[in-house]
Amino acid sequence: MSTETTPLHITREGPRSFIGRNARGAEVRIGGSDADGVFSPGELLHLALAACGMLSSDHLLASRLGADFEATTDITATKPEGEDRYDSITAVIRADLSALDPERIASLSERTHRAVDRQCTVGHTLEHGAAYTVDVVDDPAAPVSGPRTGTV
Repeated sequence: MSTETTPLHITREGPRSFIGRNARGAEVRIGGSDADGVFSPGELLHLALAACGMLSSDHLLASRLGADFEATTDITATKPEGEDRYDSITAVIRADLSALDPERIASLSERTHRAVDRQCTVGHTLEHGAAYTVDVVDDPAAPVSGPRTGTV
């Protein structure tokens, strides 16, 4: 049985310029990788995976490093030559582990991997794939910023 997720919407602001919104009031600017001040869809995918890993491991890391621990996650990705997809996305959580001995660091790393493997919906989706569709529908009530002319 599938459950629906929180409604998300993207509004076109101009040529290749969009704002994504959720029902909780959050916004993110989206555009091409050549535009300033926006995230590209690929970057959002990378951030989603890294954020999922951080959220999945946050409680565990806080229990070992303290509730106010600081961390940064660095994200890298690779694309196969000539293909329009990513074949690898890597997220590395960096935090000050100097208070832990090497055994505890190894244990924390292993437990973090297990927590992410168990709880990260974005990671599960990438591992198993997800069907997707993009449709265009006629909506006379849609906001219009100019005349409705043109061809498809």
